[in-house]
Amino acid sequence: MTYVSMAYRFFGEYSKSLKPYFLDIKDDMQKAKLSYTLEEYLSISMFTTFLTFFAEALLFSFTLGLFLEPLLAVVAGLILAFAVSAGLFFLFYAYPIALAKTRENKIKKVLPFVVSYMATMSSSKMPPITLFKTLSQFKEYGEVAEEAKSIANSVEIFGLTASAAIKKQAKITPSKDLRDLLWGMNTLMLSGGDLTGYLKGKSNELMNDYRRRIRKFSQDLSLYVEIYLTLIITGSIFFIVLSSIIATISAGLETVVVQSFIVFILLPLLSVGFIVLIKSISPLE
Repeated sequence: MTYVSMAYRFFGEYSKSLKPYFLDIKDDMQKAKLSYTLEEYLSISMFTTFLTFFAEALLFSFTLGLFLEPLLAVVAGLILAFAVSAGLFFLFYAYPIALAKTRENKIKKVLPFVVSYMATMSSSKMPPITLFKTLSQFKEYGEVAEEAKSIANSVEIFGLTASAAIKKQAKITPSKDLRDLLWGMNTLMLSGGDLTGYLKGKSNELMNDYRRRIRKFSQDLSLYVEIYLTLIITGSIFFIVLSSIIATISAGLETVVVQSFIVFILLPLLSVGFIVLIKSISPLE
């Protein structure tokens, strides 16, 4: 028995009754490409939260029992376990939203180059479904290749028409730009319009937006570098020098401990934080 089936066995009925209250994350689950039904995902969330609550209640109660009265330790342990488990359930709730947002950002970073390539292929009068099938084979396009693969599979495996497959994917893609592109392509396919001209125009539009984001990122990067050098590096050096002067007067060991904490723990953590921040706002893949 798998973990999913076990969770559904114990909490399947509860998840069905709670399903109407969590319909807002159903679309996010599709956009995040989570291969679970809403009932299964809710069952996993509740089962994991229950197991976590039980383990934490025992751990917290035993730990607090070393310092508090037994009854007080049990009550405090239950309260702490409930708080942590509630936070865990909230993380389950937010995970599809965060994952869909991550996929949206990945699509946005490569979409200008993808559409440019699509315009080139379309100029050879390639059928739209062949265009998506070819696009799905380029793994360097990441999430866009996955979206194209879904469209190709909908036609070749499930027997949908090209128009139906494109509309289906447009409804569940996390990227607004890709959604607009797919709806535009579908309209032109049905009306017999100039698909190549549309893709070229869309490519220019997305590329201009990409250049704008590059310029904005360059400006923001300069600001963040100045903040990092001024507040983090210069501030740390100033504090270490000042604390060293104070240490010569007071001869306190605590100063050495604080300096070691700043140099070996705080500065690396802040540097990693800045790297993650820069990576998150970068328009580059």
